[in-house]
Amino acid sequence: MNSHPGSELLISFIWLLALVAGIAWGFMTRPLRIAPKASIRFFFANMSLSAGIYLLTLRTADANLLNWLLADMAILSSFMLIGWGIQQLFKLPSSVKRDCLILLLTCALMLAGQLQQLHPIFLGVVFSVTATVFLFSASQNNFQAIQKDFGFVAACLMSAPLFIISVIFFARTLILLWPGTDTDSFVATDTAEAMPLLWSYIILTLAINIVMIGGALARLVAKIRQFAERDQLTGLWNRRAVLKKLQEMHEQWQKHHTSYSLILLDLDHFKLINDSLGHDAGDAALRRCATTLSAVVRTQDLVSRYGGEEFLLLFPGVTATELPHIAEKIRTTLAGCQLIWQNQPIELSASLGYITVYPGAKAEQLLTLADKAMYQAKAEGRNKACLAIIS
Repeated sequence: MNSHPGSELLISFIWLLALVAGIAWGFMTRPLRIAPKASIRFFFANMSLSAGIYLLTLRTADANLLNWLLADMAILSSFMLIGWGIQQLFKLPSSVKRDCLILLLTCALMLAGQLQQLHPIFLGVVFSVTATVFLFSASQNNFQAIQKDFGFVAACLMSAPLFIISVIFFARTLILLWPGTDTDSFVATDTAEAMPLLWSYIILTLAINIVMIGGALARLVAKIRQFAERDQLTGLWNRRAVLKKLQEMHEQWQKHHTSYSLILLDLDHFKLINDSLGHDAGDAALRRCATTLSAVVRTQDLVSRYGGEEFLLLFPGVTATELPHIAEKIRTTLAGCQLIWQNQPIELSASLGYITVYPGAKAEQLLTLADKAMYQAKAEGRNKACLAIIS
């Protein structure tokens, strides 16, 4: 056991803290089922940290090689699992293969260092470098995911703990490499000099779990927002969300004269599809229309289900010269779609009304004029795109 009572007490507290946090994440996984795939990774991260801290309590000058190596590997594994949990939480690209290679390389270096009885500074440097890589990668992933949904400031605040801890481990690396470094303050855990390091582990354990809880809450809020702003059938923006986007786009037009256009379209003979083949067929037609529209427009364009079988599309930066070609492309693409429903073909087509913002126009007026143009297209035989007439 540790020879210094204070360090022994701190290590026991860290072990208990990580264990309790791990149990809490276990409840998040089951029975609460809050982000279960990410929560199970956070559970194992805390349990691995708890195991590593427990092994630290057994680390003495005459402890066996396996005990030293397992303690370090368990703690580093916890940092790696935190990164995996964040990736799973926000559906980010996985770094499992890269991280496993880094961990194996670290294990090999530390094992070789212990077998060769190299200076403890070598082991401390290898440990700190790996910890820096894992924690910085986790903070970077967390920042990118939070920024996407909540903005730069929120991303900085919620990623700061992981980033600061990665900086601390990087600073530890530099200090260990500095000539004449007192290793007891930065490597050993069983001396009075190790007290600051152990306090940093307490802060680390708390900060990491705060980040993980914050990430889970952020993901939950993002999903709630998505449910509030997305049409459940098609996955497109809903009427409320698109009207908000339209108003924002119109304000940009008023401030910076950034042109934009919109298209309002209605599926032709949709009632006939519902009446003859059933509402499930109608739903399938709406989903097919949604995927087709999403595929034919640019990434910066906005496609929404405006209501029933109506779809509203917003085109930032598109001028009155460009819009007719876009409208015709959308019309012909939809007209070329055929949906097979229970071995029966369903021919899709739509009537479109389109308009570009003009001086003095209000957003509501644009919608009204596009709606009139759409009904004009229907009156002229459907499967047609008509330019709105500005009176």
